[in-house]
Amino acid sequence: MNLIELGEMTDCEYDAEHQCQQNAYPKFDRLVHCSVSQDEPVDAWQLHGIHYADEEEVAMGEAEAVGEIIYHSMILVNFCPFCGAQLKVE
Repeated sequence: MNLIELGEMTDCEYDAEHQCQQNAYPKFDRLVHCSVSQDEPVDAWQLHGIHYADEEEVAMGEAEAVGEIIYHSMILVNFCPFCGAQLKVE
């Protein structure tokens, strides 16, 4: 999922992403900078936890297709939880 697709899902615009080498699951745990939220300017880093359905979850009826997003959470952060760096837009 690219930043535009993530923005469409969350009604936000993202202009940067922290690519951390210490993040073992970069597809699932994304650190992005939000510049617009619900048409209002903001300056916030967000940690998104995204869970995509696997074959077992489809078989159990929890999702219709492999890769479907079945869980998404977001929290505001100032530092990377993986490497400890203070997050800044460069």
